Amino acid sequence: MASYKSVFLVAAVFLAVALNIETEALKCHQCSSQTEAECADPMWFEPEKEGGVRKLKTEKFLKDCPADNKNYTICRKIYQNVRGNERVIRSCGYVEHKAECYQTVLEEYNTHVCQCKTDGCNGAESINLSFALMTATVAMAAYFAH
Repeated sequence: MASYKSVFLVAAVFLAVALNIETEALKCHQCSSQTEAECADPMWFEPEKEGGVRKLKTEKFLKDCPADNKNYTICRKIYQNVRGNERVIRSCGYVEHKAECYQTVLEEYNTHVCQCKTDGCNGAESINLSFALMTATVAMAAYFAH
């Protein structure tokens, strides 16, 4: 009987690690209003009444950050004005600025950049799936180990 518990414990730990690896990727909206009009602001429907729940217009652009050996830790939203052409660019980032929002002005090229560290940045609160799965797996392993 002890061998079944050991096998189950090893399988539970393996599952926890595997699920944690798969769900760690940061999710950011990734698009440009220059090529996809829906990327422009606002991305939210206005609530029908004061205190109502805001809903995201689309999750089409909400994607895992690329797995290209960069440690993506932030989501960015960039308002850009180049010679009078305005656009919104949403992307993942790995170089954090010391300020949450900042501006750059270079001749005919102006940007306002904001960064944040949660999935979707402007998305609804969500449970950290990785943490929840890890907790459930450890609890299950502890139960069967005793």
